Amino acid sequence: MITYTLGWFLFLIVFLMGFGMLIFLSLFIGYWLTLVSIEQINPKLAHKIIGHKEKE
Repeated sequence: MITYTLGWFLFLIVFLMGFGMLIFLSLFIGYWLTLVSIEQINPKLAHKIIGHKEKE
């Protein structure tokens, strides 16, 4: 019984870590593609969003 419970918790932990990574990557790639498209259309706005500062 204890191995069944430990196996279930191990599966749950691995599954939730994978699902969390999937959510993170999907949000990050969406953010990245949005910034790339904004930079193509309006570079000044994209630099303002990411906090880019020109060298003096």
